Amino acid sequence: MKNLLSLFTLILLSSFTYGQFAIDVQAKGAANSTWLLNKNISDKGATQDYAAAWGSSYGIAGNIYFGMTGLGVEFLYSTHNAAYTGAYSVNDVSTGSYTSNVKLQTIQIPLLLKFQSDKGAYIELGPQLTNISSAQFERSGELIGIGFEESKDVSEEYASSYISGVLGFGSKIAFGDLPLGMLLGIRLQYSFGDLMGVDGEGNSLGSEEDPGFWHPTHEPTQAVSGGLVIGLTYTIK
Repeated sequence: MKNLLSLFTLILLSSFTYGQFAIDVQAKGAANSTWLLNKNISDKGATQDYAAAWGSSYGIAGNIYFGMTGLGVEFLYSTHNAAYTGAYSVNDVSTGSYTSNVKLQTIQIPLLLKFQSDKGAYIELGPQLTNISSAQFERSGELIGIGFEESKDVSEEYASSYISGVLGFGSKIAFGDLPLGMLLGIRLQYSFGDLMGVDGEGNSLGSEEDPGFWHPTHEPTQAVSGGLVIGLTYTIK
């Protein structure tokens, strides 16, 4: 992280010599396709399959530009969901099925290097710190004709925070000669390290030091998301 900050600072100082100074203040939100991926879940076959899940984020951002190069920081309240389906059978005879989901409530703080064109197009990349404030697991289904439902707090199963890499691109669309404009873009995120957590049945995935009972060979959990970003931006020159 320190090396990235040093690199960002060097690029900005170089741009300052030649560029025009500007500040962007933004309010933004995003709708994302969200996933929690783990090899131990992937290897379960029909008893645990991934399903599409959706999350959202909203918050504020501030960017400083020197010419075409800038540095931005954001504070976002986010929901990162994961969904699963499973089917049970004995001798190819179905005995039950279920659907489940994990809901992570998080605070995201990305620090992004930004490049923009004269017409407002931009690309951004950098690290993001995510703090997990809560994690909730829910599952419902039926087994041998008997329905069941369960809901439990699994916050202690997840890491308290993690680092992601962020890549985004889009455009700032000005409202005529006004300093106000619309922000429209796409952002992709992929986490590094291990979120740990639970599988599609709510069983602990454990950690490297303490593997889960149902998963004696530990595998890391990654958070992956991609989605549409929309917002308002106010530029001060």
